[in-house]
Formats: sequence, structure tokens, C-alpha cells
Amino acid sequence: MSSPVVVIGAGLAGLSAALQIQKADREVIVLEAAERAGGRVQSDSIDGFTCDRGFQLINAKYPELVALNVLGELDFRFADRAINVAIDNKLHRLGDPRRYPFSALDSATGSILEKLSLVKALAGKPSDQVSIAEYLIDSGLGKTFERVLQPFLRGVYLTELTNISAPAGLEITKTFISGKPGLPSRGVGALSAAMAKQITDLRLGVTVNAIKNGSLITSAAEIEASEIIVATDSTTAAQLLELGSVPKLAGCTTWYHSAPFAPISHGQLIVDGENRGAVINTLVISNFIPEYAPVGKNLISTTTDTGVTESEVRRHLATMYNCDNRDWELVAKYEIPAALPIGAMAVNQPIQTLVREGIYLAGDGQVSPSQNGALKSGRLAALAVLAN
Repeated sequence: MSSPVVVIGAGLAGLSAALQIQKADREVIVLEAAERAGGRVQSDSIDGFTCDRGFQLINAKYPELVALNVLGELDFRFADRAINVAIDNKLHRLGDPRRYPFSALDSATGSILEKLSLVKALAGKPSDQVSIAEYLIDSGLGKTFERVLQPFLRGVYLTELTNISAPAGLEITKTFISGKPGLPSRGVGALSAAMAKQITDLRLGVTVNAIKNGSLITSAAEIEASEIIVATDSTTAAQLLELGSVPKLAGCTTWYHSAPFAPISHGQLIVDGENRGAVINTLVISNFIPEYAPVGKNLISTTTDTGVTESEVRRHLATMYNCDNRDWELVAKYEIPAALPIGAMAVNQPIQTLVREGIYLAGDGQVSPSQNGALKSGRLAALAVLAN
């Protein structure tokens, strides 16, 4: 009997790879160092609050998710396709014109001409050699770029927009406009849990210390493998595979505050159109999904860069929500120094899964820094194994 395929890492990429291999009736073992599957896509229950490990939305139209056919199990709630921009002491909404037809008339988020320029820019086909910042500025978006798209995309990619190719930035913007973003009522981790439940042989709490001659030296035992898919974070992958370099990574911190009263009535994303502080984006997530907070309480989710103090966050939130937040209580803080790869920003770049004979690599750094990218990378690595 041949040895099984072994997948190292039970994040979205590893789970996707394992499911593809199982589908082909091949034996597969998934090894995960943590006590839960999911990688960065996890949720915690803290004093009755649901806190995702880093604010994330799931786009129900992602092709890889559609193919998995798993969202029906998740009690999925769809978000409003609208963004609120804090300017002075007011929130200015820009949203789907079918639901918010007059939001486009608000000059605070750009003139009608600038918004029409966005429609034209979205239909363009810019070069990978041009950054999304350069492309949108040159397209004449003016305030619509400066006050809306720049802070929004900064929250998506967690890096300066000059690091992101124009096609990649347009892809995300189109996804927000035409996609179906949302979250499971039990938190983003419900997606990972639903996928992990389908894995026949998932071994948690097992650390892989080395790969030698087709065998894995783990904290539990030595495991023989016919092929190996490394689907860990990029630093661990570089150590295991003895790679010469590690892709640059962007970090962030997600803060959760409990408030006795919600500072606003909606659960839509808010960015600061004037860049007045540390907050990248924020929302009253319990207005969007009430199950995220106990009855009678409210949960505010906020994303910042790393190395930011809570007092800085509170001051900026007080400005953005135009409220007194001294009675808010800190529920959780997640500092995520390696949230997203910065280097994998080009669309249609060649995807290399084979590292050396019998060893394959998967992860969002291989395709694109998104859930769809992670799932696709796992599937492609699995297909390469099966083709071999």
C-alpha cells in the first residue's frame, strides 16, 4: 500500500488541498500544530461575544467557495454593499445605487464626474506594472479615491496602495461592488470548522519539525508520505523547505470593544476620509449580526496597524463615531504581525506549486492575498499532486 499524501497546515489552503485529494479517493493526512483548524480564519467566544481573529468578510461569490458548496451550512448573513466615510463630524454613505440611489450625489465623497470616472476605470485593463494608486489617480477619481477607495483598499491589503498592482486593486473593488460579502452568524471561524469537519484524517496539536527523504519528523511520530503539501504560514514554510527568503508580510491589530449603547444604528463599514488617526476601519458588528454580542450589549470591531495603543484607538473612534466612548470596555485585542503577503499582488502571475520532487507549496502568497487565493492555491497544489 502506498503512503498517504500529507498536508502540513489546516488553514484554508491546507483544508482545500485535502478536500480535493479526498475527492479523488486518495488517502490524505492533515497535520496542524494548533488545537483548532482554520489558521487565521478563526473565531473565539469571549464572555458571550464572538470575536474573529482579525476582521474579515467572506465573499459568497468567490469561485472557490461556490465550488466547495459549504456556505449553506453556515447561517450566512449578507452585508450591505455600502461604505461610510467619516468627514468632520458626520458619516457620508456611498453604496449600491440600487439601494442607496442618492448616496452618489453627496459631494463629500466626490463629484458625480469623479464617481463616473470610477465606473470607467473599473472597465479598464491596466498593466500589472502600474499600481492601483497611480491608476485611479490618473483616471481622475479625485476625492472618490482620496476619501473612499484609498482608505477602503488600505484596509483590504494592509499596505500602501503603491505596493498593489492596478489589476489586483480593481479585482477587489469589483468584488465589493458586485459580490455578496457577509459572515456566518457564529463568526468567520464557522467556515474553517465546516471544512475541517469533512476531513477524514485531521490531526491537531501536531508540529512538523522537519522534512527528510519523504518523511515528516513531527512532535508525535515520524510519518511516511508519498507527496507533501506545505500549507503553513510563509515563515514556517521557509524553515521547513529551507527556502532562501520569506515574502514580506503586512500586519494589523483588531480590537473589540463592548458598549452599553451602539454609537450608530447600522452595521456598515466605516473609514476615515481625512486620515485623522490610527483606525483603518471600524463597524458596530453586532448591528450587522446581533449574535456577535450578548443581549443588551454592543460589539465594535476596529482594525489598526500594529504597534498602536488603545488610547490612540479610543481617541480616533470617538472622532469617527462622534461620541463619548469612555464607558466602552475592551473585550479582546488580536495583534496579527503576519496577516497578509505583500508580494503576491499581481493578477495572472505564474503559479508555482512544485518546490522539488514530491513536495508542493500552497498559501495565499502563491495566488492572491485573499480567502479565495488561499483556497485556490490549495486546490492547485492538490491537482498538481494528483497529476503526478
